[in-house]
Amino acid sequence: MTPIRILQLSDCHITPVVGELFRGVDPRQTLAAIVEQLIASKQKFDHLLLTGDLVHHGDAAIYKELIQLLAPLNLPMSWIAGNHDDPAVMQQANSSLFQPLLTFGDWQILSLDSNHAPNGRGSGSLSDESLAFVERHLTDESKHSLIVLHHNPLASGTAWQDEIMLGNADKFWSVVADQPACKAVICGHLHQALAWQKHHIQVWSAPSTAAQFCPNTDQVEIEQQQPDAWPGYRIYQLWPDGRIDTQLQRVDDSAKIFDTKP
Repeated sequence: MTPIRILQLSDCHITPVVGELFRGVDPRQTLAAIVEQLIASKQKFDHLLLTGDLVHHGDAAIYKELIQLLAPLNLPMSWIAGNHDDPAVMQQANSSLFQPLLTFGDWQILSLDSNHAPNGRGSGSLSDESLAFVERHLTDESKHSLIVLHHNPLASGTAWQDEIMLGNADKFWSVVADQPACKAVICGHLHQALAWQKHHIQVWSAPSTAAQFCPNTDQVEIEQQQPDAWPGYRIYQLWPDGRIDTQLQRVDDSAKIFDTKP
């Protein structure tokens, strides 16, 4: 059996000005280090998923720059918006990268916009239309399903982040929990690499390609401990029988790309 190989990059936070830092890190430099590492690894992927907060309040030119930064990977890709993104501006930059439904052999990938009804502090929800889209496609049990969204649908244990998680998570789980076709849910938003399981469904979050947040804190704190502070990404292998393997990869500190001051 040959798996479908998916690369997930998240929370790139490309800043509006070249050289401008995000949380003490140059997000262009960290993303370039990841791209360089991926190319050097000679790994093959079927698709690249970009799971939100891709730029830090930038215009269409910054999204186009992000696409160019990723161009050396030579991968088909799609994106979803995070709470720091502007979907209309993303559409201006490249309208073809919004792909709610992707199919690969025995698998389908459902990419959702979790920015409905934002609370003004970073949380968002899934619209009734998005939930209906999920429910409709999960009834097709001939396909294993991977659901992709930006906001974490389960609590992380970090108080300030759990105040801005998926706002209607209970409603989401009421739709997917009893659907055997749903094998996993992946998200970004947390700037942490976490793993959960709810019912039969595996859930993973990806680290940021830039700065990471400390777990178990009451307010924002930037991770300084290595290797958890390093930028990273996730790789998924989707097997024809419905199994999923995931690998967490981080760029090592040899790139010397961090401002390690507290």
